[in-house]
Amino acid sequence: KFGSKVPGTAMELRDIAMDFQYGEAFTESSPEAYERLVLDVLIGDSTLFPHADEVEQSWRVIDPMEQAWAGTTPEPYRAGEWGPRGADELLARDGRTWRRA
Repeated sequence: KFGSKVPGTAMELRDIAMDFQYGEAFTESSPEAYERLVLDVLIGDSTLFPHADEVEQSWRVIDPMEQAWAGTTPEPYRAGEWGPRGADELLARDGRTWRRA
């Protein structure tokens, strides 16, 4: 089990099973896109907004990845497929497979 935020504007967590369907685990309706963030802006609650030092640290992690990937192109795959063959090969190296949901 792990904690997941309950849909809505309240900061409430609920224990849920790792294998769950979002619509079945919560009966509460979800707010419209950005509704929660706009409400937080209006009431001055910055809890869900990153601080400047978090953003800077994120770029310290992401920048080297972007530089490493700059000379590569994503492996193509056809529409409707689960993804590129390389993704399956990546997990197969450790004896793992993707979970098809």
